[in-house]
Amino acid sequence: MLTLAGAQVGELLSRLGDRPLAELLSAPPSGLWHEAHAGGRIFEIIAKPIETGLSPDNWVLVLRDVTQEREARQRALQGERLAAVGQLAAGIAHDFNNILAIIALDARLALAASDRVADVRARLTTISGQAQRAADLVRQILDFSRQAVLERRPVALRPFLTEQVALLARTLPESIALEWADAEDDCTVSVDPTRLQQVVMNLAVNARDAMPAGGRLRFTLARVPALPSDLQPPAAAPDEAAGWVRLTVADSGTGIPPEVLPRIFEPFFTTKGPGKGSGLGLSQIHGIVKQHGGEIGVTTQVGVGTTFTIYLPALAESAATEAVVVADETPAAAGQMILIVEDDPALRDALVDTVDLLGYRALSAVNGREALAVLAQHREIALIMSDLVMPEMGGRALLQEVKQRGVTAPVVILSGHPLDDELASLQALGLAGWLLKPPDPEQLARLLAQALPA
Repeated sequence: MLTLAGAQVGELLSRLGDRPLAELLSAPPSGLWHEAHAGGRIFEIIAKPIETGLSPDNWVLVLRDVTQEREARQRALQGERLAAVGQLAAGIAHDFNNILAIIALDARLALAASDRVADVRARLTTISGQAQRAADLVRQILDFSRQAVLERRPVALRPFLTEQVALLARTLPESIALEWADAEDDCTVSVDPTRLQQVVMNLAVNARDAMPAGGRLRFTLARVPALPSDLQPPAAAPDEAAGWVRLTVADSGTGIPPEVLPRIFEPFFTTKGPGKGSGLGLSQIHGIVKQHGGEIGVTTQVGVGTTFTIYLPALAESAATEAVVVADETPAAAGQMILIVEDDPALRDALVDTVDLLGYRALSAVNGREALAVLAQHREIALIMSDLVMPEMGGRALLQEVKQRGVTAPVVILSGHPLDDELASLQALGLAGWLLKPPDPEQLARLLAQALPA
């Protein structure tokens, strides 16, 4: 109360927080309560006169500290905004990924031709690179909307971060001193290593930009039993015996102004100049952490620095397993017949040519219904590769019908959006595998090789 009043016992009370006392003794301009701010906290105030004569000689003031209530409301509103943008992004992703798939596959096919002159090959390389950048942008959007595809496995964070910090030491300016506080154990978590690497790199890049004249960037890792009280636990609680793994990334940079802090996780919000940032970095980090069942917090002080703290559900050390190393070599094809089912004609042609380039033969159909007719005429079809969303009959209905008819050819799906909850039900129907569009030819080759019967 004394902090709010800005006075000591016995002194004349003239104001509460940022409001003159005289204003608080009158009716508020709207609602029932006045509002005052002091020491970073928010108070609601109402005054009632004690009438002993013609005019009140005394007043009773009721004060409510509503700081936590307002912060919780702000977090809820921010969550609703992120969810709305995420739903919009996921809706766009399917059609956008179809377009990217056509550009990327056609560029790769053109580059594979040996008779291209140097300048044409250079332009095709640029097209292919830009298509990949656009695909990465879509993945960023899907990350913050929490609809990205995760390939989770147990990862020991201590050696993982040791490697990441060593990489940063070679890429960050020499004016930035890197510090790495090792943990007592491996701090094993179930994560997608690629997404976690994206989190570390994005935070490091933000810290670099906040320290243009140099400074200190410190990583710390520890196992903790519970979340701090200011963070709400996620819906799915971790193993209580394992607790949480806490990763902190602290810089000595410019800090985040108070008026900017509430918006830092909003997609497309950035304080950087044009062409210097998409405004997706922190929103992508937020989405990745949330999708892994974790929490993220931030503390900052202008002119002193910023600390991001990430909590991820820990795994018991006994749950750690050896990582499976996937060979980089593209599997060799044996000329099997692939049926490609895709309603977009340009993408269908690009997929046919890609499959042919990989060493397979290809037939095509514009939807599931036409695919069934092709299957009836060509018993040599060894695998069906289908889009998920198509007119007349989509990929799910085609998969069901194929299994009901006793067709033994495996079915794989190419989807313009992550399958999420659909994946389990599709696998229950017999789905052999799937890829997100635009498919990388090497990933497509591995998918086909894995799905085809030996």
